[in-house]
Amino acid sequence: MTAFASSHLQVPQQRLNQLIEQLLEDGWTQSSLANAIGVDFSTVYRWLKGKTKPEPDSRNFRQLAKVSGGTPRTLQLYLDGEISLSVYRYGLENKGVVDVKDDNMSSNERIKAEVLDKIYALDPADIADVISSTVAFLANRV
Repeated sequence: MTAFASSHLQVPQQRLNQLIEQLLEDGWTQSSLANAIGVDFSTVYRWLKGKTKPEPDSRNFRQLAKVSGGTPRTLQLYLDGEISLSVYRYGLENKGVVDVKDDNMSSNERIKAEVLDKIYALDPADIADVISSTVAFLANRV
């Protein structure tokens, strides 16, 4: 296995660790989190230590999504690196993400929707950077 493949496989595990650490910072304990999900303390401990992770089609995965404020779909998007932790915790539904597969959209509308989807996946600091870069770009075009 190449170093890239190995590191790519570790991304979901690292992101799961970040999610659990955030839940612990929010006041959960490993025991209370385990009780809420319906698993043994040792399961949460193994997730936190990067030894295992819940399977996407499992009850544990669905319960972890529910407890952490998401859905199984958004949890998978987060673990795959498609959205940030803050977007996952806030919820895609609350962000007004547009379905870019709408056949009635014009080319410009589709591009705008795709750009917005990408922006919603960023952390707030990165969004501010995009805005300042955009302002500088527009200032140079005038």
